[in-house]
Amino acid sequence: MSKKKKILIIGCGAVLMLIIVLAIISTSNRNAVIVQTAKAERVDLLTSKVTASGEIRAEKFVNLQSEVAGIITEVMVNEGDRVKKGDILLQIDPIQREADKNIAVAGYEQAVADVRNKKIDLVNAELQLQRDEASLNQQRAELIQKESNYKREQNSFKRQQKLHEEGLLSHDEYEIAQNSLNSSSSILEIQRESIKQMEAQIELSKNKIEQMRLSVENAEGSEKSARARLIQAQDNAKKSTLISPMEGVIIKMNKEEGERAVPGNLNNPEATIMEIANLGTIQAELKVDETEIVGLSLGNFAEVEVDALPDVKFEGEVTEIGNSPIAGSSQQEAKDFKVIVTLKDPSPKLRPGLSCTSDITTETREDVLAIPIQALTIREVEVDENGKYIEPGLDSKNEGSVVQADSDKEVEKEELEGVFVIDEKMRARFRPIETGITGESDIEVLENLKDGEEIITGSFQTLRTIKDGEFVRIINKDKSESE
Repeated sequence: MSKKKKILIIGCGAVLMLIIVLAIISTSNRNAVIVQTAKAERVDLLTSKVTASGEIRAEKFVNLQSEVAGIITEVMVNEGDRVKKGDILLQIDPIQREADKNIAVAGYEQAVADVRNKKIDLVNAELQLQRDEASLNQQRAELIQKESNYKREQNSFKRQQKLHEEGLLSHDEYEIAQNSLNSSSSILEIQRESIKQMEAQIELSKNKIEQMRLSVENAEGSEKSARARLIQAQDNAKKSTLISPMEGVIIKMNKEEGERAVPGNLNNPEATIMEIANLGTIQAELKVDETEIVGLSLGNFAEVEVDALPDVKFEGEVTEIGNSPIAGSSQQEAKDFKVIVTLKDPSPKLRPGLSCTSDITTETREDVLAIPIQALTIREVEVDENGKYIEPGLDSKNEGSVVQADSDKEVEKEELEGVFVIDEKMRARFRPIETGITGESDIEVLENLKDGEEIITGSFQTLRTIKDGEFVRIINKDKSESE
């Protein structure tokens, strides 16, 4: 074969190979997935925030409600007035309560008099009992003397009877001695009977005194009840005058002179007559979603924007975090928790009830590796027995296709969070990563990604459907042609 012919054959072969390579590249570009990308980069500062809305309120405030019913006869304050603790705010018609108090006073005085009279009767009865007991003791002493006299008379009669039987004593003298003995016996029996009657009388007196003591106790109980009713009536009479319980400003007036005040309760908010607030400390009362409340801590820095003052941001800190959901949330709805932010330098223009929004800083980190939040995706992938990701291989014959796992081998799968990294052959490779705090648009990467690596950020539909190992073609907004 001649040298020229050899050169011609080699040249044709090279041209053919070039055509084949260009065809493969052209086909690859036609099948490549169009994506948008960004690079993992270190940022100086990444801040995690929770945004919540609510309204401005005073730290100390009170909704004043009447404890008694009646017509408001006089109002001493107006909305916006500053009041001190103890100031009289309004007067409710006191006629009925004054009448009730007078009735209670009369009832109490009668009960006191009844106790006093019963105690006097008891003292008199006890004194009479003492006199009767002294008289009984005296009669018992006389009984002893009379029993002694009777024994002497009895002994004397026995001697006289013996003399009479011996004929040494006349019949008349014998009868005189007998009559004297009988008289002494009668006197002794009378004395004994008198003592029995006195003892019975004393026993009756003791029973009566015991009853009188019970009567005094009952009367004292009635006196206490009458006193309690009097105190209640006096208290109700005082409640006709509404007194300020704190220093502050009248921020709302719901009732006017001539309107009826009704006793307040939780089920009747219309009972609130006025609201007083101490505007020395202003707070923002926020509603935070249950998914974000766990990230908050007391002392977190916050910025508050008030709708009525759009050009001003107020700094503050979290001073209260609710432990239970706000009442009214149903089981089906997402639950909100109350969070209080105390403003550090509130404006005098702020008023309770103004709508506001707050950004609460939950965590701040410096010099962190971060990626756009939209780059994150979740994929069901194969994992080993320890739960670690098994990166699939690519088909060497059909580069860009994932090698299918052996169907006879059991494979565990798990949903992992990660990103798609662009490799040196312009393929999208899924890589699980561990993330940290979340900023407004970026999220911290803790493991398995390096500074400068290029990742797919969009579109959203592409991130949902792209397959591991697919070729990609990058078209970013700031570039006019594909890479």
